Amino acid sequence: MTTVKAQEKFVTVNGVRLRYLDWGTDGKTPLVCLHGHTGQAHIWDEFAEAMSPHYHVLAVDQRGHGGSQWADTGYARDRFVEDLAGFVDALGLSKFVLAGLSMGGWHSLLYTPDHQDRVERIIIVDISPQPSPQWQERAASRPVTPMEFPSLDAAISWMRESNPWASDASLRKDAEDKMYRRDDGQWTWKADASLFNVPLPDQTDPTLIARYWKGIESITCPILEVRGAESGLVSDETIEQMKQRGKQVTSVDIPNAGHVVTVDKPKEFIEATRSFLGVHA
Repeated sequence: MTTVKAQEKFVTVNGVRLRYLDWGTDGKTPLVCLHGHTGQAHIWDEFAEAMSPHYHVLAVDQRGHGGSQWADTGYARDRFVEDLAGFVDALGLSKFVLAGLSMGGWHSLLYTPDHQDRVERIIIVDISPQPSPQWQERAASRPVTPMEFPSLDAAISWMRESNPWASDASLRKDAEDKMYRRDDGQWTWKADASLFNVPLPDQTDPTLIARYWKGIESITCPILEVRGAESGLVSDETIEQMKQRGKQVTSVDIPNAGHVVTVDKPKEFIEATRSFLGVHA
């Protein structure tokens, strides 16, 4: 299979300089990929490489994440959605596919209702309008994320404690992509420190939850929900409700994967999304 190597590019929208990875396949439908909270665009690398012969893949570091600028105007959901709107406008994308993992899925649900003529289909990865009670219980007792480590290996060891599913190579790559070594030798996260160790309002705010459900109900294009079978964030009951309230919602589970499915089981994720995207091996 012929693949296209990603180019690192930058664009400024809403006063924020965003980095994005461009697997530029001219003439193909754009596929815009959005990572999760405190993540970064390289979580899509394997998926993007597999899809690049068929799509023009664009993976964005959202504001405050990866190689993008930290934002003085904050990190409310609507700021991210405004950035998505500005990004696709700046690149002149009239029709495209969205893939959003975790908070990237939330942003997809908020953006699409007002842009039905532009979004052809959506892949939502391990996120839903509301979390399962099991996930809420775990979130309440989740340990604090350390903000620095003496070595990259120490960071990887800490990441491994909550992720037994990713391969050693995938976990190391993820750490390398979302961390950097400071001048004092300590390793820390590329994402804005203010994003860590704070509760996300999306999981408890009834206004936001209602907006996500409204998105499911109003979006007319096909939506594929991809769950990590070991994640526990999206309950079976919520999946059924999404299918009842959504017009074209389907779902698939990836065995032996946690929340960040594209890191935990990249090959399985690719195979699970091929049919939905109209791509055959």
